[in-house]
Amino acid sequence: MSKTLGPEIRRLRMEEGCTLRDFAKKLGISAAYQSDIEHDRRRPPDPLLRHMVQLLSKVGADLGTLQELDTRLDPDLKVWANATPGIREMLRKMRDSGSDPRDIIRKIEKDSKKSKS
Repeated sequence: MSKTLGPEIRRLRMEEGCTLRDFAKKLGISAAYQSDIEHDRRRPPDPLLRHMVQLLSKVGADLGTLQELDTRLDPDLKVWANATPGIREMLRKMRDSGSDPRDIIRKIEKDSKKSKS
């Protein structure tokens, strides 16, 4: 099973030795909200995620790594995906291919560079 954002934040918090309530207090949020984040019921907005990284940096928290675990679509991508025919089909084909999405991204980037040359 692949890692997701919430459990990774929980793992880092526990490695830091911080209780859920204390961590939530440092972040200025409720313990219930923090629990929802750690159980993948809610996603932290970017400023909150950055604050978490700052508090957990001693135990190896990295913004880029945590952002990769956040599977939400950015608001502008949601609008584009909803307005663009074929997006659902493309995503299904990518999923069904069994390929790592990062491999597909690298191929697109490589092809894009060739077409600009």
